Amino acid sequence: MSNKNSVNNKLKHLNTSLEQRKSDQKEILLERIRDREHADIYTEMLEKCESDIQKLEDEIKSIQDYNSTIKKRKAEMKDSVEIIEEIIKEGAISDANLRLLVNKIIIFEQDKKLKIKIKLNAKFQRHKDCYNDNGIVLEKIFIKIKQNY
Repeated sequence: MSNKNSVNNKLKHLNTSLEQRKSDQKEILLERIRDREHADIYTEMLEKCESDIQKLEDEIKSIQDYNSTIKKRKAEMKDSVEIIEEIIKEGAISDANLRLLVNKIIIFEQDKKLKIKIKLNAKFQRHKDCYNDNGIVLEKIFIKIKQNY
């Protein structure tokens, strides 16, 4: 979102290029009709023009999809941040806030030890804290976000 002006300028440039290529395509079609002797050359030019148009349209769609994704994630994060701010303000986490924040808690056994996984509803970067037997943090690891776990 911080690069919104440059993204808007890029979209404007791509749309201008797209309109120019569509105009070129029409001109090439008219020339092909007038000059039937060299129709093969104009056909090749039309294919190249069509390829360029498709690439430009794909790039524009990609940028537009990216912008809508950013807006959607920003709205999701806003809800999560509001919950956290409320928790901080109250100084404790209520049952209702806990239910809003946590999707599920998974307890399982691995290597003859109990493990706990907490899946949050919020879209935060995941990390893992490793503790020793005395409860002291040995290391903090940031984990690549997976969709299914």
